[in-house]
Amino acid sequence: MSVIGISKFEAFFRKAGSMDIDKSDVKRIYDFTNEAIYRLLVVGMKNASLNGRDVLWYTDLPITEGLEKQIQEFRDLNEELDLAGILEAITNYPPLKYEIGEDVEQELPNIAGGILIALIKTFKTIEPKLKNPQTSHWERAKAIFETLL
Repeated sequence: MSVIGISKFEAFFRKAGSMDIDKSDVKRIYDFTNEAIYRLLVVGMKNASLNGRDVLWYTDLPITEGLEKQIQEFRDLNEELDLAGILEAITNYPPLKYEIGEDVEQELPNIAGGILIALIKTFKTIEPKLKNPQTSHWERAKAIFETLL
């Protein structure tokens, strides 16, 4: 990841959650977001199959009302993040059964942004005055997301 990408994530976390992150956090952000998106895609594949399709549509994704609100909040921030690396890293996971539809591909950056907003809010729920997440905060946030996704 480039320094420009790191600085954009740092600025985003300051703007969205008054939090400071460092280089090691950016790697965690990528891993965390990749895993969450992959989980959504896997469930979406099951939904596409149940609907008799071999292409994953956005409506197949298990986007909850809460995540939809976080996605909208990300859109409202009008931030551009280097999410290409996040989305490319999904190819490191086991192959998905079906093709991803164009509507899903177009929305993946917003979904990733919504997951980041949800992550920031999770950190703030765990510790309201948190400024710089530590390993224990990441572990708790991951456990919460694994329970919900």
